[in-house]
Amino acid sequence: MQTDRRQLLLTGSALALIACAGAPNPLDPNLLERREGEISPSGLDWTHLKWGHGIENQRRADLENGSYLNPILADDHPDPTIIRDGDAWYMTFSSFESYPGLVIWKSPDLVNWTPVTAALKTNIGSVWAPELVKHTDSSGRGRFFLYIPARFPASRSIYVIHADRIEGPWSEPIDLKLPRHIDPGHAVGEDGKRYLFLSGGDRIALSDDGLSTIGDVTHVYDPWKYPDDWVVEGFAPEGPKVMRKGEWFYLITAVGGTAGPPTGHMVIAARSKSIHGPWQDAPTNPIVRTWSAREKWWSRGHATLIEGPARNGREQWFMVYHGYENGFWTLGR
Repeated sequence: MQTDRRQLLLTGSALALIACAGAPNPLDPNLLERREGEISPSGLDWTHLKWGHGIENQRRADLENGSYLNPILADDHPDPTIIRDGDAWYMTFSSFESYPGLVIWKSPDLVNWTPVTAALKTNIGSVWAPELVKHTDSSGRGRFFLYIPARFPASRSIYVIHADRIEGPWSEPIDLKLPRHIDPGHAVGEDGKRYLFLSGGDRIALSDDGLSTIGDVTHVYDPWKYPDDWVVEGFAPEGPKVMRKGEWFYLITAVGGTAGPPTGHMVIAARSKSIHGPWQDAPTNPIVRTWSAREKWWSRGHATLIEGPARNGREQWFMVYHGYENGFWTLGR
């Protein structure tokens, strides 16, 4: 289907998809004067927003006319991680204390989603912000990986599970012994080596099979900083997602805190010609942000760049991210 409306968002919670080109520069002084505290394009009255409805009367994004309306998934689906494999897209989210955990969803178009399997069977604690990856090694073998931050009250770490097929069976968790970081983001450098980018602008090298770490955690990126007078929860760089397109690596990061003021959470971007940097901040940062508590969606952040269905023979790129619905903060993201 054609995705004419270019944002995808998750609700009660909200998961959104936005197109990634042609946006105005949000740091233009004239725009800042207008945008800081402005009402969203929907205005204060959202009754004109009409979704389809699923079997349990949940919102459906597909408007059945070649377009869609965010959010793309109802209910609580925070910290989306998404991949494309052929002509299908797969996505999972933080599952916290729910077991079996890490339900993987499948879509033919980034809009309509059905569950496939629960990848995590063994209790490793409360699961936050995983990373779903398909990696093809030098022999041409493709394998799926899930890098999983998890915590009990007295301990925490990052684990990895793997499978030859997205449907499973998935392996038992392997402890990567990373107790001081969250939000892993998998990347492959120009040298073919594998890495996990971590919260705080840090990184660690992975073994070729992706099942163990090499060396120590190092600091590799100082994220773009928003103006001091913006209303946020805290700086808290997290959710790093790395992709390569052409000669550039793109690093997407969330800053501003996840569950504080509605205007706190935001998405920033940087790029580099090497996985080792230096990283150039996007002049349009933040790429995504809630500018006013009067907007429909609050605390928008934790985004992943993904290539969507082609349109008129041209590739399309989107961001998938989460947010709270105005007035329904307790229902999650």
